[in-house]
Amino acid sequence: MTLTDAQIERYSRQIIVPRVGGRGQERLIAAQMLLAGDARDIEAPLAYLVGAGVGAIGVKVAGDHGGFAGKIAAARELNAGVSVTVADEPEGRVDLALLIVGSEAARKVAYEIVSCREVRAWVVARLDAPGKITVVPGGSPSPTTVDAPMHPAVASRSEVADFIAMLATAEAFKLLAGYAENPSPAIIEFDGYQSRVRLHP
Repeated sequence: MTLTDAQIERYSRQIIVPRVGGRGQERLIAAQMLLAGDARDIEAPLAYLVGAGVGAIGVKVAGDHGGFAGKIAAARELNAGVSVTVADEPEGRVDLALLIVGSEAARKVAYEIVSCREVRAWVVARLDAPGKITVVPGGSPSPTTVDAPMHPAVASRSEVADFIAMLATAEAFKLLAGYAENPSPAIIEFDGYQSRVRLHP
């Protein structure tokens, strides 16, 4: 795939980022992903991913869907080159699943997705305290690798939950764009004061 002049102009700020470039933008445009979580937790990530030009985004909203159809319509208007669909059970290939777990309803949806979907890469964000992001860059991860952050019930919401959700979205962007040549599975943990990254086996 070759970027059109209009795409180069639209995504020029991303294209000039080292390790993204035109090839990374081409990967983003060709990508198909699944975004799942509570409506309030996935609204900003959806806008970011649509603006970045991720080609096709299936959205699965946990719990109360109240007014989210309007958010989908707004996302479509933001970038007509991106397909955004509500996906109770998305079909076809999924390059990456971004699961944002901020409630029990979102945890149950994420667990269902992990249990029954074949996905090439995963980013799972837990928004309770302490917050945690699990990044599984490729292949078929063992179910326990992605599922581990979801087993405990969702406790109190972290004070930095919105930050964690957007950091998880940035991790998803990097995986889709091919930002790192050989990304490693990692767990990013937050204790309210600092974050710690540890590579995961």
